[in-house]
Amino acid sequence: MDDRQRRKPRAMKAQEEKRQSARSAYERLVRFELSSVGSPELMPVRHEGVGVDISEAGIGIFTEYPLKKDEVLKLYLPLNAHRATAPVFARVAWATPVNKRFRVGMQFLH
Repeated sequence: MDDRQRRKPRAMKAQEEKRQSARSAYERLVRFELSSVGSPELMPVRHEGVGVDISEAGIGIFTEYPLKKDEVLKLYLPLNAHRATAPVFARVAWATPVNKRFRVGMQFLH
């Protein structure tokens, strides 16, 4: 491999530098809900995605739902025991279309 193949693109370096903690693979179904702003009643809109990676600061997923930057979601992250989930709030940091789906990075709200 030559030096050009070893170097990462500048955009990837910039994104990695923004992260505050290391990520681990997280290949699990992630359900989420957000409030529908356009309806007279704030009805939760429920969707799901597939986890890609996770850290103590945030999570990355793929989903078919077109999430937008700064939307706040209630995630239901699966736990290992008996199909239980833990609700966690997260803010969409970025969303990029990829082959009729969206790759989304979210920051956990503490």
